[in-house]
Amino acid sequence: MEIGLSDVREAWRRVRTVVEDSDVVLEVLDARDPLATRNIELERLVASLGKRFIVAINKADLVPLDVGLKWKEWFEAQGLPAVVFSAKMRLGTRKLMAKIKSVAPSVPVRVAVVGYPNVGKSTVINYLKGRHVAPTSPRPGFTRGEQIVRAKTWLIVVDTPGVLTSEEGDDAALAVIRGAVDPARIDDAVPYAIALINRVLSFNPRALEHYGYSGASAEEALEHIGRRYGRLMRGGRVNIEEAARIVLRDWIEGKITYYYLPDSVGTYSAPP
Repeated sequence: MEIGLSDVREAWRRVRTVVEDSDVVLEVLDARDPLATRNIELERLVASLGKRFIVAINKADLVPLDVGLKWKEWFEAQGLPAVVFSAKMRLGTRKLMAKIKSVAPSVPVRVAVVGYPNVGKSTVINYLKGRHVAPTSPRPGFTRGEQIVRAKTWLIVVDTPGVLTSEEGDDAALAVIRGAVDPARIDDAVPYAIALINRVLSFNPRALEHYGYSGASAEEALEHIGRRYGRLMRGGRVNIEEAARIVLRDWIEGKITYYYLPDSVGTYSAPP
């Protein structure tokens, strides 16, 4: 099932309310693709409200360390405080806490943790609190409402529904990367898997080698993956639909990786 326009509007309304009521906004990005997981609409809102802002580049364990650091430098060169870390692996997380303290206008500080579904918002909150308080799931859009927790005596953290935008367009790969597609509920996973594979291979031609596939064809890759995992139908034909769902799930769970550097992106302009 794809996320509909009404879901987008409702999630956005709730996120806006949380941002308005917070002192600092922590936008969580996926280190594998920081630009695809940025939400310009959200950043414009934060800027218009004059809120303190941190770019939180999560899942740093999925890319080389120097790549994450270059993205941190890229954002900070434009005047945006940034931190690169892995909440799941507890890598660089103390720097996240220090960054929040450094931008807090006063204490106690109320921090809104926002971002697209499955960038790791709930895992970030679990770290900040020090124990599991926010439910985590590999299913897109799992968090259904605002969750407020006093993480420290000086820190109040607010989780939100996954931020979505009406600007997704017809780009199936971005829909997957941004968590707008639930592999378990979508009617036809194949176009999304093909689009994702094409994007992944454009940045990392070896990304599918853990499946035993080293080619460059998305359709051929699905055939290979289906046979490798025994997703066969009568007559030995591959169940391409099931193979596609495997790919989408593996992306969400961090089993498929790629990265790129900010060198060719250009400069960042703060949202007007």
